[in-house]
Amino acid sequence: MVNACPLGHHAESERDVFLLALDSTRTPYAAPGVVGRQFTCFCAMDARGLSDEALQIFCSTLLRLGCAYLCTWGPDCKRVHDIMDRVVVGDDPPATYVGCVMTTWHAKDCLEDAIDYFLTCTYPDEDYAPNGCGAALIISVGSDDWRAMMAKYVASRTIPKVT
Repeated sequence: MVNACPLGHHAESERDVFLLALDSTRTPYAAPGVVGRQFTCFCAMDARGLSDEALQIFCSTLLRLGCAYLCTWGPDCKRVHDIMDRVVVGDDPPATYVGCVMTTWHAKDCLEDAIDYFLTCTYPDEDYAPNGCGAALIISVGSDDWRAMMAKYVASRTIPKVT
């Protein structure tokens, strides 16, 4: 079981930022700092070799945990975005519609620009998340290099969380 680790507090968005490094979308994980709160999520992964079904399970899990805004980055990130949109709508709308979960993909952005957007521009729909999001979860799937780059970038833009 992999646990999300706290990176700091982003003052501008008023969010506690956590990082989750997964070997694959099937890696079991826990995000104790995020559980019970709606959160924004940034996911960096190479989705080219993943099936739609695997991505659907991954996205469904994020929704169950409280994801209110998902940004995707990496090869085939638009497909991850599109699958999340399909999961939000469900098989029998409007009965299966989850709500206005915001999604963006950042295929043409460098990783730092995409993370900057995530930290400063991701405000969920007010009807879906009326209290906003006090947590931000960054997920790196399958890349220690991406994980390290994101951790370093976020550390330069957050302050340590005082407990």
